[in-house]
Amino acid sequence: MILKTARLALRPQQLDDAPHLFAILGDPQAMRFWNRPATLRLGIVEEMVREQQEAMASGLCRYWTVLEGGDAIGSVDLSLIEGASAELGFLLRRDRWSMGLGTEAVRCVIDHAFGPLGLRRLAAAVQTGNLAAVRLLEKSGFSRRDARPVRLAGGTLANCAFYALDRSAG
Repeated sequence: MILKTARLALRPQQLDDAPHLFAILGDPQAMRFWNRPATLRLGIVEEMVREQQEAMASGLCRYWTVLEGGDAIGSVDLSLIEGASAELGFLLRRDRWSMGLGTEAVRCVIDHAFGPLGLRRLAAAVQTGNLAAVRLLEKSGFSRRDARPVRLAGGTLANCAFYALDRSAG
């Protein structure tokens, strides 16, 4: 199902989105707050998208490619969908930051999650130093529930905050 906002279309992710996602996942600046370093090869992103396609087919996840005009500029996902809850994730190409596009896309997915998907609770995790993501979550109605150090891929520790949005609160 294609979701629409005033400026964006969010369509289910496709395998041919891999090069567009690689532009983000391969950008060290865009990936500095993720749990893994920037991806160095397109083939890795293609394999990741294949795995995400399988997860979508099983109902475990939903991935949308964020389109501005016809330009793929990011991704929003609901993962670990179980019962009435899911985890929200999002990423946006660096040249589209600070324009409100991420908030617009995330709010669209929240409405879809609590509407047609019938979910009751969304969770999100973010490194506490990622102030833009913290603001996006809080503007979208999420509230901080916990914070603690988390060991990331590669073994480094990062301070992470854990957020939740309940249907009754939003």
